[in-house]
Amino acid sequence: MNTQFKRLLLPAALSCLMTSMSWGQITNYSQDFESLNDASSTVLSDDGWLVGANVFDPAGGYLYGYFAFPAPNGGPGFSDMVSGQGGVDQGNQQLVAYNDYNNGDHANGLLIEANMFQERLITEADVGRAIIFNFDAKLGDLQAPTTATAFIKIINTTTWYLDDFAYLDITNIPTTWNNYSVSMTIDNSFVGNLFQFGFFNTTTNYTPSGIVYDNLSVKEDNGGVSPGTAYCAGDGTGTACPCGNNSTNGGGCANGTGEGNILSASGSNSISAADLELSSVNAIASQPGLYFQGNNAINGGSGNVFGDGIRCAGGAVVRLQVRFSNAAGESSTTANIAATGGVSAGDVKRYQHWSRDPNTSPCGNQFNLSNAIEIVWQA
Repeated sequence: MNTQFKRLLLPAALSCLMTSMSWGQITNYSQDFESLNDASSTVLSDDGWLVGANVFDPAGGYLYGYFAFPAPNGGPGFSDMVSGQGGVDQGNQQLVAYNDYNNGDHANGLLIEANMFQERLITEADVGRAIIFNFDAKLGDLQAPTTATAFIKIINTTTWYLDDFAYLDITNIPTTWNNYSVSMTIDNSFVGNLFQFGFFNTTTNYTPSGIVYDNLSVKEDNGGVSPGTAYCAGDGTGTACPCGNNSTNGGGCANGTGEGNILSASGSNSISAADLELSSVNAIASQPGLYFQGNNAINGGSGNVFGDGIRCAGGAVVRLQVRFSNAAGESSTTANIAATGGVSAGDVKRYQHWSRDPNTSPCGNQFNLSNAIEIVWQA
């Protein structure tokens, strides 16, 4: 396909587009679609989503394009919110992106590349930032020869051509939910241009093209550097695990996997950024786990025995979110941790993960805990 496509904008569409831009740094975005009103025809455009299409001849030569218009909720073109397609981590409502079946050139054998996206204006403050677009997805009704792609694009606001891109081919993803990501580091040559993230699919002859999405986020990738400090491992260096079930992997006391459940944090400790994510690995597969917040590091940070593990965070406990682990024993939060926890700048909070272990509990208590993480919050 020709990547140097023209992005055509009518004056009215351009005016609408400019009002939707962020004029500071590329802003964080998080959406699980649960709070959106599926009965509203404008619910996706109200959330910032736009659509448009590029059209190519059968050999891939560019013919024309039409951009950018408010994303519809339902109908024959581009996008729809659906329910009942989620797994334990996707909830009740999801997004489906598909082709523009309003375009009669399907019947003429032309290739329609249907785009659904959001965009932000890139400023000097963004230079050097590594931005990651993360999402859950599963195959919908997509059929060959349709192709599907997740993307980050840089659109030149002078020429309206594509200056740079990062693409992820998702044509052959399974019909089960998995997590995917696309990332890009902002170069100083991008300042003044548009940062776009979203999805496109390309097909012809009205071939089905749907892919289902959920748990979308856009945030700065800190390269795996934790915004907090881990403490209270179940390795015997602090309070002894209750039945000699010490671990060696830096997590909590050993559970039925033979090692400890590890809690980690990613994103930042900035309240305004709202991008802190807590993640759990090495829990028991397909079991519920509770992410919770406390004011205190119990017993000086060594913790006290609780169930098959050690309780390390306590005092004014806030239940943040219950998440089921996947088949690999992994889960992550999707909630706004700072808002749910009611934190203020300067607060020191402690976090831990409680998880069920109903069949393989080493001490017979049927639940265990991870290590803990301490975070000093900033504005």
